[in-house]
Amino acid sequence: MDMKKERMMILDMIAEGKITAADGEQLFKALEQSNFVAEAGVDENAPAQDGQTAQQPAFPGRANRQGSVSFGELAGALREAGIDHLTLSDVQELEVHHITPEYIREMLALGVEPDGLGSWIELRVNNITPMYVRELRELGINDLDADELLELSRNDVSAKFVSELRAAGLKDLDTDELVELRNNDISPKFIGELHAAGLKNLDADELIELSNNGISSKYIAELAALGFKDLDVEELIELGENDVSPRLIAELRDLGLTDLDVDELVELSNHDISPKYISELRELGLTDLDAEALVELSNHDISPRYIADLRDLGLEGLEVDELVELSQNNVSPEFIKSLRDLGLDELEADQIIELSHQGVTSRYVTEMKAAGLSPVDADQLAELRAHNVTPRFVRELLELGLTGIPADQLVEMSIHHVTPRFIRDMRQQFGDGLSLEKLVEIKERGIDAETLQELRAGGVKIKN
Repeated sequence: MDMKKERMMILDMIAEGKITAADGEQLFKALEQSNFVAEAGVDENAPAQDGQTAQQPAFPGRANRQGSVSFGELAGALREAGIDHLTLSDVQELEVHHITPEYIREMLALGVEPDGLGSWIELRVNNITPMYVRELRELGINDLDADELLELSRNDVSAKFVSELRAAGLKDLDTDELVELRNNDISPKFIGELHAAGLKNLDADELIELSNNGISSKYIAELAALGFKDLDVEELIELGENDVSPRLIAELRDLGLTDLDVDELVELSNHDISPKYISELRELGLTDLDAEALVELSNHDISPRYIADLRDLGLEGLEVDELVELSQNNVSPEFIKSLRDLGLDELEADQIIELSHQGVTSRYVTEMKAAGLSPVDADQLAELRAHNVTPRFVRELLELGLTGIPADQLVEMSIHHVTPRFIRDMRQQFGDGLSLEKLVEIKERGIDAETLQELRAGGVKIKN
């Protein structure tokens, strides 16, 4: 080792401000120690004896006195890599990570130019060797920068993995695609099995989508056995995304749904239409339902229990459209029961729907009955609700002694605003003898209590 040359290099670095005087002093000590080791013939790799301290290499790459690497060689290689300034801690880091001049120059020759000392250390820590770079190059992956190499290494993308992908037909993959394939456990074996199942020329995105949705060669084979052959990638992914299993298809077929296409299967699965649901509908008389009818029932939350309750209330043999109409108009079994309690026990589905459409609720029906409403038919009940004849209105009329008022007369009174208050006012002025017809007529003609008083004062007789 040329001690004089090494000392001059350290002095130059101090003069140029590349290292501090303290760092330089440490390097001089390390240089003197290494010279002592070389002259004394000490084996640096030998374990320390009792009471002694094992000697450590002074510079990166120097394993023993025969194969030492000078600080000058390492500094020269680093300068070629664009690194001119080193601290003593930098030197120690280089030594710890075994960054040698040979390693630096080989990587530079391969076009790898890390940005700074930290990047060189990252490459070493992630075991990125010149051999790894060369192997990738031989597989057509060229011009990778340090960050791309680190990304591949951190995601366990080996040259062997790339080679096997190429053998499976996946060539010209970029760094991101290789990482995505590795992260999603896309193995060459998986690709080969898909090829054998008839899916060839798949790109990286398609392979990842198939894998993420559980599409295996076994799944494809089971679908083919059920008659679903030659499905493309998009159809397979759609089936997988929507949990359409071969078992589901087989159970649907057992129930008579034998000619379902991919879209229909997806729709049934999306709406949670199970074989059990279909079986329960069949037991209630809804047979020969196609996929569209089943989806329509499910969309409107029509359960087998709902249909059974309607049947118990006398609504049997309902078509899908009628069931949907009833559900859309919030016709519940409780609503139908309230109508029955009012004496409306032979209504058709369309009559019940019309009542609900007019805003007739089970609460309205119950309160009208409690208020003393006389028996009415469905049309009259709808008219009462449409003209805002309320239970309170009927109850206040009852309190005035007006009972058994026909529905059409209640509607007339509501239309002309013949209110309980108006009736009380008129009775106070003219007694209780005014008939409801007369009260309606007075209101219809726009005559109020004050006008009637004036007429009466003028000698006009008011007939009851």
